[in-house]
Amino acid sequence: MEKLKKIDDLIVKHINLKKLGFRHLDYMMECNTGTFYRETKDKYDVLTYGFGYDYRLYDPITMSKEDGMRSYISFKSVEKILNSILPDPYASESFSHSWNFIFYCQQTLTNEMIPNINSPDELTHEIAYENGQILDENILKAINNMNVYIEHYHLPFFDEFLTIQDINDKILEKYDWMDWNDYFFKAPFFKAIIIMKLCRNNKKYDEFTKMYKSRIYDAIQEGENDNLYLVPYYENFLKVMDYLESGKYKELMV
Repeated sequence: MEKLKKIDDLIVKHINLKKLGFRHLDYMMECNTGTFYRETKDKYDVLTYGFGYDYRLYDPITMSKEDGMRSYISFKSVEKILNSILPDPYASESFSHSWNFIFYCQQTLTNEMIPNINSPDELTHEIAYENGQILDENILKAINNMNVYIEHYHLPFFDEFLTIQDINDKILEKYDWMDWNDYFFKAPFFKAIIIMKLCRNNKKYDEFTKMYKSRIYDAIQEGENDNLYLVPYYENFLKVMDYLESGKYKELMV
């Protein structure tokens, strides 16, 4: 839709991310997502954004820095290993648009550093389009707010987790394993196992995998109602363990 593209073009022109080496993928109306990403040897820093609107009218269209922006990081080594064990039909290294890119990255670590917004009154909504008019002044004000928010909450997240060793030290070693699910997207415990293996965190790796294997196996033996989920999950867990113990993952190291 032309009005959304014009708003998106203004974001690309005035947001500070381009100066920091981020690339832009065009806004996708189908999933209300635009993407900026920065690629290094083993890592993607990713920030996505969207707009507020009624899908029936697209008038008005609003912008908000708090509930419209999300950031995460993806480590290629972790995602490659996981995809080699449990192939993802959506994974692709051809980034033609935002949705394709997001499926490929699968969010190794989600940004939990941004503050929780508890009330709509705390949100800074700017009306970008209303009554058939694009409101340039409001859009520029919203982008300025986005730049401040990015500097305060998103860039520090990217800087804090530069390597998988940072994830091992600041997440896996710091938090109880039952909380890991809050930080990882898709197969959180499999990713944690892979990271511990790559970081040679042998003590934590051995303790966790022994406990986790026993926990899943015992639940299956008890015949819980979710065995239809647990049995294939347990089989996938064994695949992850067999792959890592075989040393095949070393062939994929970046």
